[in-house]
Order: sequence, then structure tokens, then C-alpha cells
Amino acid sequence: MTKKMDQVADSYFNCNDSERAAFELGIKLGALFHQFIGTPVSSENLDILERAIEKTTERQAFVTKAEVKILPKGLENRTESAFFDYTTLSGDMLEVKVYVNFKGVEAVGRMEYISELDYPLMYLESIG
Repeated sequence: MTKKMDQVADSYFNCNDSERAAFELGIKLGALFHQFIGTPVSSENLDILERAIEKTTERQAFVTKAEVKILPKGLENRTESAFFDYTTLSGDMLEVKVYVNFKGVEAVGRMEYISELDYPLMYLESIG
């Protein structure tokens, strides 16, 4: 981001740099989840979709790295007789790790399906 953008944006945040890094990370994980859930996925495009999610996430402000693994749930039971050879991406299929750096503060966030919660949880793994 530009210096002017940093100065103007900073004036809207009432938090320290660590809190801002955590905020930015949460925005990135939420955007990733809501942008890609429902995308058609098959064994043929699984790797391509993982890379596409990583690359689009890495283009966002402050993101230094994104790692995406799509678990092929729903694909392993497909048969040759299945009319459509795909399923749609769901939250329980994603394992994501996103790295954000804001003014030297690195925040690492994860998204993964937690079976005890029956929910794809987004959480702050580390900050510092």
C-alpha cells in the first residue's frame, strides 16, 4: 500500500499494530471462505482450485503467504455412473493457513473443520 493510504487508513483504526494484523487476517479468512464456498470441484480441478485460492488471497493487502488444502470429501464416493463428476466446495473440505504482515507484526490464521463443533472454524494461530 502507499504511504498516503497507510496514513489515511490508520486514522480509522483505534487499535495497536498487533490488533490490526489480527483484524486484517480475519478479513482475509472471511473473504476466502465466502468467495469460494459453492465452487464446483472435482478430482481434475482440485489442485488448480487450491492454487487459485492461494494466489487470489495472496493478492490482498498485507498477505505474505496462503496455503490451501482441499480435502476431497464427496469426491471419493463418485462413481463412473455419476451423472456429474463433481461436488461443490464446502467449509468442511478446506484447510487453510494465511500469513499477514502489518508493520512488521506477523499474524498467522487458520481455517479448518472442527468435528466437535461441526463447523469450519477460523482462528488466530499466532501473532508476534
